[in-house]
Amino acid sequence: MLFRFTPDTKDNSFIAKKNVTVSLVVKGASLMVAFFTTPAYLYYFSAESVMGVWFTVLSVLAWILNCDMGIGNGLRNNLVYAINANDWDKAKKLISSSYIFLGIIGAAILLILLLIGLIINWNVVFNIETKIIDRQTMTKVMSVLIVSIILQFFLRLVTSILYALQEAFLPGLLNLITNVILLCYVNIANFLGINDSIVRLAIVYLFAVNIPLMVATVWVFVKKLPHSRPSYKYYNKQYASQVIKVGSTFLWLQLVAMVVDNTNNYLIALFIGSDAVVEYQLYNSIFGVPITLLIIYATSIWSTITKAKAESNYSWIKSNYKKSMIIMTLIVVSELLIILFIQLIFNIWLGEKTIIVNYKVAAIMALYSSVMGLRTILCAYSNGLCELKIQIKYMTIGAVTNIPIAYFISRIYDSYLAIVIANIISMIPFCVIQLQWCHLNVVKHKQA
Repeated sequence: MLFRFTPDTKDNSFIAKKNVTVSLVVKGASLMVAFFTTPAYLYYFSAESVMGVWFTVLSVLAWILNCDMGIGNGLRNNLVYAINANDWDKAKKLISSSYIFLGIIGAAILLILLLIGLIINWNVVFNIETKIIDRQTMTKVMSVLIVSIILQFFLRLVTSILYALQEAFLPGLLNLITNVILLCYVNIANFLGINDSIVRLAIVYLFAVNIPLMVATVWVFVKKLPHSRPSYKYYNKQYASQVIKVGSTFLWLQLVAMVVDNTNNYLIALFIGSDAVVEYQLYNSIFGVPITLLIIYATSIWSTITKAKAESNYSWIKSNYKKSMIIMTLIVVSELLIILFIQLIFNIWLGEKTIIVNYKVAAIMALYSSVMGLRTILCAYSNGLCELKIQIKYMTIGAVTNIPIAYFISRIYDSYLAIVIANIISMIPFCVIQLQWCHLNVVKHKQA
């Protein structure tokens, strides 16, 4: 049976509330899993430097996921219009063209990276001494993780389809399943005394990430969109171009956001040392909780904003934006409250592995999370309305200045906070200008 919007799901507020509510439940479960995962990792790895390398490698390889030509986001926005019009032939052409194009890109990237990976010295790339992890082991780990990421690169296109179907909570559920699998493995390995193998962990990661995506893909095209299954016969240059035209802009935004969001672990390892990555991750895990919830909210409403725009329902967009600003205010308050209880949280969370809180670090991390939270909300409206000029300009400026600022501050202040402060400085101009745009074009209900 084809997916159809029912009278209830035609109501944008109902869709937003459903997705946000279920996503929060899913994320609550994910946070519980994360609560136990970090201490488990501390026991799994015998050296914090190896754990730091694991976090750094994953964050760097995640950059590849941003090299999809923006096809995922392009499909997401275009598919909303096709589904809203019940144009399933167009939906099939959009989906088929996206899968085929992305498959070609993924195969090319995989071949190139595997060939390069056999030559390059990964220990030098990730600033890790061979006495901690030998070169052969690093090559094995990188080969497994490269295959894993490329599979995810292709398979995660199903999440864009789920967002277009207004099922925004399901990608979070897939991520939860992945984290549960990893937690189970790490705990079992710790119990059996077969821990401290970064190669085995990489293999488990490969299956834990990609099997849920495979299952979701089958479910979507069997239950939700049986007549829109991808087929090479339905590849259409016009629809591929349509997806890429919208997606190319999103691609650039993904790339510049990546410089700010996904380079912290690497820059910390490069400028400060891999040991510092662990402490950064501990603080970021706690102060990142409210922002994670905000990301769930923003991700859930993005496609609903696009749907409301397709229906010319600007009054809903305006009303929802005002609610979003109230939520943002609560997020800032929650970040300040975390500072008061951070030592207690660490003690409960980490047990005998706890650390002594540096409240200067805590205050800066709270500010960092608040700035990133505001950026997240503003981007959701910019992306949903496909009004991207300000985001392109000021996110690009932020990306270009972020690394030089981080390097400069790290030479003066030998701490991972140098990288965090650079993030804050590079993102403030975008937040200020985009906030002004939203006030004029959303709150005052004017078209851009």
